[in-house]
Amino acid sequence: MKGSTAKAVPTAADRKHVILLALKLLAGLLIIAAPILIASNWLPGVTEVAFFGVLAASFGWISGGPKIGAAVVSSLAVLGVISILLHGQTWALALILVLLGMAYGFAASRGIGKVVLQLPILTPYFMRKPPALFENPPRLDTEYFIGLVAVMLAVGLWTILILHLAVGKRTVTRVEVSNRRIPLIYGAILGLLSAIVMVIGTTTDLETHWVWITLTLYVLADPQQLYSPAKMWGRVLGTLAGFAVVSLISFTGVPDSVMIYFAIPALWLCLVFMLLKMPYWQYVFLLTIAVVLMDTSDVSTLLLDAERFGFTIVGAGLSMVAALLLNVIGYGRAGLRSPQNE
Repeated sequence: MKGSTAKAVPTAADRKHVILLALKLLAGLLIIAAPILIASNWLPGVTEVAFFGVLAASFGWISGGPKIGAAVVSSLAVLGVISILLHGQTWALALILVLLGMAYGFAASRGIGKVVLQLPILTPYFMRKPPALFENPPRLDTEYFIGLVAVMLAVGLWTILILHLAVGKRTVTRVEVSNRRIPLIYGAILGLLSAIVMVIGTTTDLETHWVWITLTLYVLADPQQLYSPAKMWGRVLGTLAGFAVVSLISFTGVPDSVMIYFAIPALWLCLVFMLLKMPYWQYVFLLTIAVVLMDTSDVSTLLLDAERFGFTIVGAGLSMVAALLLNVIGYGRAGLRSPQNE
């Protein structure tokens, strides 16, 4: 029928492709996780550090292939070391976050913002608390920093190799940018807002996971549309659904030390859904489960659920502030959407 927008029914070949892709990713993640889980029996804290390497390498690889993945995980290792060395130097850390925002803006102005997106998202985790590698709390000596970099690079490169062999070639997808000035301003605004969040989070007496605010701020970042109600609600609802599932698992009495292993299938499905371009809230739902389950060692899982959901709302609100500021500064108008999308 002319003008019909009905979605095409998947063919048997399509379903076979999806199943094959999912099985390849599952096999790949199990191969990636096996040496990490084995090493955790002898190296305390290696799982937490390795998770950062896996995340940076995976999303870097998805954004542009092996070289991009290697560059992202290497950059994160360096930024992590610098952030830990500057722990307590609030204004120096704030400057790093501003510069990371500007770096994102520069990349976005060239149409490749997603390539560097993991750096402003994951670097704040090292600012908040150094990963407890070897000891808890960690002893920040030469051995610690060498171990941190070695684990992240080894795991990151291993992840890239396995994903490349399992799934195949990935290339950078560029977004057409009509006005390069706008993403540059937008990145500076995001960097400034994330720096303000970090300063407040590290100078108060509350031990909070403020990094969830900066994570949400960048996950919702969109230099083209600025404000997308569908994406924002997908982020909030997906996060809420993820927290609800983790809470239900907690109520069953499963120890936090065991719950961490549920993160592997959650991350697997997250990558599958991302590659298949499934609805955004479904990807967020699975990513939320994976990230929450990987960080339940120091605080009760239920407390993390409540705190992080609240901070997700705050992050969503700040993304609207960023859109409003960009409209005022970049376009000389009041509004949340970009003029091209109204």
